[in-house]
Amino acid sequence: MATLAESQTNTAVEARRRAMTKRILHKMWDQRWLYIFTIPGIIFFLLFSYYPMVGIIIAFQDYNPVKGYSGSEFVGLENFKTIFNLPDFTNALRNTVIISGLKLLIGFPVTILFALLINEIHQTVFKRFVQTISYLPYFISWVIAAGLWYKMLSPDGGLINEMLTRIGFLNEPFYFMGSTHAFLPIVIFTELWKNIGFNAIIYLAALSGIDPHLYEVSSIDGASRIRQIWHIALPGIRGTMVLLFILSASGLMSAGFDQLWTMGNLQVQEVGQILDTLILSYLRNSGGFMGLSLGATMGVFQATVGLILFLVCNFVAKLIKQESLI
Repeated sequence: MATLAESQTNTAVEARRRAMTKRILHKMWDQRWLYIFTIPGIIFFLLFSYYPMVGIIIAFQDYNPVKGYSGSEFVGLENFKTIFNLPDFTNALRNTVIISGLKLLIGFPVTILFALLINEIHQTVFKRFVQTISYLPYFISWVIAAGLWYKMLSPDGGLINEMLTRIGFLNEPFYFMGSTHAFLPIVIFTELWKNIGFNAIIYLAALSGIDPHLYEVSSIDGASRIRQIWHIALPGIRGTMVLLFILSASGLMSAGFDQLWTMGNLQVQEVGQILDTLILSYLRNSGGFMGLSLGATMGVFQATVGLILFLVCNFVAKLIKQESLI
């Protein structure tokens, strides 16, 4: 009897499994065009995101492009010891954390505030104008942007110096880009100027998804616009805020290579040199194929720290019962 019952149970389980498989295949066939449309995206990520990860092995080799992966000598962690022992590594690491941290602590709330302010604009034409003006700098490369700000902040006829001198704020022109005290505020300001409009688009999309009836009901109850923002708008985009904060925090080891490389100079190297610019400067001076291994090593180090920060932030988000990515 037991054997018969077990056989019947197994048969029923197998029948349910086949029925489920049939339903899944049938659903996939009904949505076959959606799967076909995803093929180019899958191929793109396989070629440009996953396949290049094979190159991680370079970080553990004395890589020679002529010999390739298989022929290059395996050196273990020697490349990591080399970059950790670079003369300016500690200073570059500190600058990277400081600059990235300031961009996160200042840029994150300012972007949210900017999105909330734009959302409060009810005149469509003016709202679109503000949005266009705000995210237009995003499409300017840092090479051009750095040139513009160098020109405006120049002590020799620069617009900013001319204005501050005329109103009596400065007695003589000041070299902003060569001052270690002024460089970090300039970096943070130009980062906001260039990216705040584009970054605010995600929050504006989240705000547009909030039920407008909530605002109407709160208005009937006598809630002011500030209270509506605090009790409706911010809770409505809380999940988006948490997800974007996790992603931003995981990039703490990337302070913005393009910006710091184009805007930095020897006079502000003490506060402006980050890990990316440090390794590039070293590679330019050292030459040889060894630079390829050290560049990959620095990338692996930054990616590892970023992954740890991502997992920690995601874990904390789960603990406080907020949205998480995994």
